[in-house]
Parts: sequence; structure tokens; C-alpha cells
Amino acid sequence: MDDIITQVSPDNAESAPILQEQQQQQNAQYEGNEEDYGDSLIHLNIQENHYFITRDQLMSLPESLLLCLFPSGVFLDRCGQVITNLTRDDEVYIVNFPPDCFEYIMEIYTKAHDDLPSSSFVSNAKGFFGLSSNNSISSNNEQDILHQKPAIIVLREDLDYYCVPQEEFQFDSTNEENNEDLLRHFMAQVKMAAGSYLTSKTSIFQGLYSSNRLKQQQQQQRIEKEANSSSKAKSTSKKLGPAEQHLMDMLCSSGFTKETCWGNRTQETGKTVISSLSLCRLANETTEGFRQKFSEAKAKWEAEHKPSQDTFITPMQSNISVNSLSASKSNSTISTARNFTSGSTVPATARDKRKSRLSKLADNVRSHSSSRHSSQTRSKPPELPKLYDLVPKPNINAKLLLFWRKPARKCWWGEEDIELEVEVFGSWKDESKKIIELVLPTNVDPEAELHKIIVPVRLHIRRVWTLELSVIGVQ
Repeated sequence: MDDIITQVSPDNAESAPILQEQQQQQNAQYEGNEEDYGDSLIHLNIQENHYFITRDQLMSLPESLLLCLFPSGVFLDRCGQVITNLTRDDEVYIVNFPPDCFEYIMEIYTKAHDDLPSSSFVSNAKGFFGLSSNNSISSNNEQDILHQKPAIIVLREDLDYYCVPQEEFQFDSTNEENNEDLLRHFMAQVKMAAGSYLTSKTSIFQGLYSSNRLKQQQQQQRIEKEANSSSKAKSTSKKLGPAEQHLMDMLCSSGFTKETCWGNRTQETGKTVISSLSLCRLANETTEGFRQKFSEAKAKWEAEHKPSQDTFITPMQSNISVNSLSASKSNSTISTARNFTSGSTVPATARDKRKSRLSKLADNVRSHSSSRHSSQTRSKPPELPKLYDLVPKPNINAKLLLFWRKPARKCWWGEEDIELEVEVFGSWKDESKKIIELVLPTNVDPEAELHKIIVPVRLHIRRVWTLELSVIGVQ
């Protein structure tokens, strides 16, 4: 039996690896060809909309979404029978899931699979990311997994509502057996109108502000304000509780905004249940936007540090300088030799001066050669900075790892008083006393006897949030 609060079966923990029995039964069949086993197509029939998806793509979805697609944890055919040995010819039938929501899921996950780091980008940034070629991640690298692989935040809301009309009923019918049918038709119209009203409320965080606990706190603040009317009263603006505010801050720091709307919001046919889903891509190094920023920063750095032609010394210029220095040295040597061959006596001080000039000339030659070598060394282009020196490292909330493969649920109640326009077989008998008179339609033209009236209704709303982190490319 499902839990009355969370609608989660107690045995869900045992069936967390969904479709585990089917996989164990088919492992022996596909042991010799694991690649074909993962690439095998599965034919899904979602409310007569046909989709084809590989087994690996299906099993990459998080547990919270798989439980929505397969509540019983098994594949079912059109007749509701369990498919024990799934083949390409089998048709998996899914009844209570909107097709547009499935298309929304596959669109986001297909994009995430396409954004897996390519081989060239991984090889260029391997030293900065700490990436490895295999898909398994050790426990020591769990802190960096949010930077290495595409990640998706899965936020789902299951909303149940109950309608309580705030008026009395009277039946203008001699046959009391039809009174129940009149009341059932009236309540069906009220529930449909309430569902349309709630479905139009697409803001994600609006539900957090509608909890009964928050309204009680606001009412208490209002009472204190009236009691302390003489002094300056504090503002009674809406303020979330510590747990709700912490949840909202974590989501807003991970890609959501306060104005974010649900990606998909659908009411189940014939039920007072509204299912909402929002998939938010975590802005890490695997996104296309980050790679584009890295490419732009790299191109900008290369343009700024492009070596100029003036900084290089050509081999011809270096040869000219060396030849001029050697020529001057040879001239001085020849003049010295002439002095010795002329037979003239040279004083010791003159010889010392000539030696000092020769030593200075040699020092100049060595200094020119060293300066030439240093200029060539400086002319080498500098190395490309590391990744995070060019682009700032994305600031990712590490607490999201608490929800990786571990769905968390939060449930709260709220109420709201609204007025709904409904079309019923009846009218206001006494509007001042809030009395509605329901009339049994005749057989002449029942549709002509429908009347639109405004009915005050109090909605009791229960919301269940499921939060999970999905990481792509990790087994």
C-alpha cells in the first residue's frame, strides 16, 4: 500500500535498481555481445505515441523518472502483462505518463549526451580537469565529478488538490434519485475549473510560499503588529522557513532563478493530480557555453601574446656583428705585429695598455654573444596558461552530491480560497446566503439549460517535491 503522505510504496527501496530482474534474466543471453545489448532498441508506446530508445539511454535516466515511467518496476505490454524477455519486436506500453513530458525529458538528456567532453577537449584539458578515459569515478574524485561530467538537476512536483465549495445546495427536483447525479456533475465541473487554475500557476517557487505553516507565521506576525500598533511594526512580507529558504538558495545557486517556471506541467485525465517537472542543466565545464568562453579567452590570449618580428634577431644581423667584431680584432692584432716587427722597443706600460684593450675587446665579443643568446631566449613565445587561469572555475554547490542517486522528498500542505466560474445545471437561489439551486435538465435541450455561475471554493493542496541529481556518463 502506498504511503498516505508521500505516495511512495514501502518496497520501492528494494526495487531501486529498476528493471533489475529483467536485466539479470537477460544477462546470460547478452554476455557475448554487451555492445549490442546496450544499443538494443526499445519500442515505447506512450498513449499511442511511439518512441524508440536504446537500453543505455533509458537506463541513464534517474530513478525518480524511471519510477514515473514504470510504477510497477517492470515492462508491460498492451494487455498489462509483464514482458519477461524483452526483444526488438515487443512493444512496451505506458499509460499514465504525458507524451510531451517524455519528449521534454529526452530533449534535455540528448543534449547532455552530446555535450560529453570530446576526445580533443579532454586531451587538451586533462591536466586541468583531472579527467580519465574510463567512466568509473572513485570516491576520492566525487568532489570533482560535478565539473567533469554533464549533470542535470531533476525537480518534480506531484500536486493533489481537494475542492470544498463554500456554499449550500438545494435541489429543485421531485425525483431524489437524481440529486446525487446533479451533485456529481457540479463537483466534476468545479474540480476541472480548479485544475485549470492550478495548472496555469507555472512558477516553481510559488508553491513554497503557500504552505500552511508560512501562513500561520504571517498571521502571528499580523496579530503582533496589531498589538504593537503604537510602535514601529516590522514588515510582514513573505519569508520562508529555514529549511525552505535553504532549499531555494541551493537551487538558485545551481541554475534556477526565482522566476523559473516548470518545464512541463500536466494534469492527469480524470484525476485531481497535477504533475510538474523541471530539468535544469548544471553550468559546469561540459556545457557549450563554457567551451565557447574558453575558446574566446584562448584566442584573445594568443592575439595579445603574438610574437612581434622586431623581437627576433635574424642570422644575417648576428653574422654582421660577429664579422665586424672579428675584423676589428684582426686589425688590432696586425697593428700590434707591425710594432713588434719594426724593431722599435715598446715600453711595458704600452704593452699593458694593448693587453687591456685586447681583453676589453674580448669581453665585448662575449657580452654581444651572451646578449644575442638572451634576446633569442626572450623571443620564445610564452606557454599557454592553464584552463582556470583563462576562464574562472564554475562555482558549483557541492551539496548537490547529497542528491546524486539518492532522491529526496519533501511534502507540505497549503490552502487557498478562490472563485471559479463553472457551467452547471443550476443557478443562485439566494446569493446573499450562498445557496445554489441545482435543477434537473429536461430532455428537450439539456445544453441550453447550462448556466455559468461563480462559485467560491476553498482548495486544500498537498505538494510532494522530489529532488535528484543525474550525472551523465558515469556508471
